[in-house]
Amino acid sequence: MFDFTQLEPDRQLLLDGAKIVRVRWRQNSLGHNGEPRCAVGALREAAGEEETSGTFTQHRGAVNRLCDSLGLEKDGTSRPVTQWNDTPGRTAEDVATAMEAAAMEPAHV
Repeated sequence: MFDFTQLEPDRQLLLDGAKIVRVRWRQNSLGHNGEPRCAVGALREAAGEEETSGTFTQHRGAVNRLCDSLGLEKDGTSRPVTQWNDTPGRTAEDVATAMEAAAMEPAHV
């Protein structure tokens, strides 16, 4: 059984990001706080990191975990997740469900 009382920060960001995606999702734009956001934008918002802050280190672990869960090749950027998010036909439900699933998966070794 998964212990929700001691979530690692990247897992918590994925769950918090999924909540944002469920109510304000979009494709082709990171968005800003209060606006619809893509998966990466939602993770940035959940981490309290905005595009103007210059560093996005807090959400990097969540992006990597999501890449692993989706079978995407990591390239040191958020690009693989952004491209996945922006795939035609993708829905907010697809994105939120994938984020939640990634948060629950065992760590890849």
